[in-house]
Amino acid sequence: MKVLHIITDTNIGGAGRYLLNLLTQPAFSDIDVTVACPDGELGDRLDNANIGRINISGRDVSFSGPLTIELLKIMRGHKPDLVHTHSSLSGRIAAKILGIPVVYTKHGQARVPSASGQMSRPAGPVKQRMNRMASRILSDKIIAISDCVRQDLIESGVDPSRVVCILNGIEISQFGAGNVPKGGGVSAGVRGSEGQVMVGTVARLHPVKALDVFVEAARITLASFPNARFIIGGTGPMEDALRAKIRDLKLEPYVKMAGFVEDVPEFLAGLDIFVLSSDAEGLGLVVLEAMAQGLPVVATAVGGVPEAVKDEETGFLVPPRNARLLAQSIARLAIDPDMAARMGAAGRKRAEELFDAKLMAQKTVQVYRQTLKRGD
Repeated sequence: MKVLHIITDTNIGGAGRYLLNLLTQPAFSDIDVTVACPDGELGDRLDNANIGRINISGRDVSFSGPLTIELLKIMRGHKPDLVHTHSSLSGRIAAKILGIPVVYTKHGQARVPSASGQMSRPAGPVKQRMNRMASRILSDKIIAISDCVRQDLIESGVDPSRVVCILNGIEISQFGAGNVPKGGGVSAGVRGSEGQVMVGTVARLHPVKALDVFVEAARITLASFPNARFIIGGTGPMEDALRAKIRDLKLEPYVKMAGFVEDVPEFLAGLDIFVLSSDAEGLGLVVLEAMAQGLPVVATAVGGVPEAVKDEETGFLVPPRNARLLAQSIARLAIDPDMAARMGAAGRKRAEELFDAKLMAQKTVQVYRQTLKRGD
């Protein structure tokens, strides 16, 4: 089986890490895989993993006329049996023009909140019909990374028979007590002094991640638990605004920004508590990674996050945009290390049972085979 993946991301976000986790699993060992991807951080990571790659234009663009023509030429030359796209509308159009079956992974929610946190309105009857028609024309199967994303697609008008939920998965073996660095690296800079509790997050610094709420929660937590220390990993358009907020609240001694995180397992190894403050998430890949690391998780109950984090079992779920409740949950874990350890262990077990990339890859390959069989 010859499969062409198409992704136009340049930075390594959730979709890029999903792809790396997927293609390095044993289930793909007998599949001829090539990724059409622009040069950039993701392209470099694919190259380092010895995954075949074709450099394309259209950096961080889902659709453009020139990109569609470029992908048509690539597909005519490469002759894949199946095309698997990640947001790339141009890729789906090009494949369907050539009669190539298409699998499309939906990584996030169709409905996302505005800058003020208000969720967009559900699709009306006309838009639902348009979405149903588009999904029938442009994809043979759509993979949703969580049941929430699946339901979101169906509510938007997509034919339920075309959507399958395959839970996002991670390489579990990269995380856990046996992988805590012995010295140096990111975690050495993250880990605090004796008696301090390190609370952290890693995310694309985008408004939807609501990291301004994380900073406000840090301020509230410090009022009752001054030994807490906070760190934000990642880069993005909100970086300057977040630095300004930290400065304005006089939190520089307590809240640090780590910049781009190259090694997520190493970063997580330096934390005691992981926090996700997002307004929307398809599932939250980094939440799974934090659970695999054995960290208790405090997260907003949005999107597919409740499918991963079990409230009061593996961590705490709070409403979005509520810094006070976020801070209260952080403080509960900070003052009760035994509870934090129990929740972290339960999270690790849950990650092993439900979110192993090996299982994700096996189910994805099964979708490929079923899609090609229907096309025979």
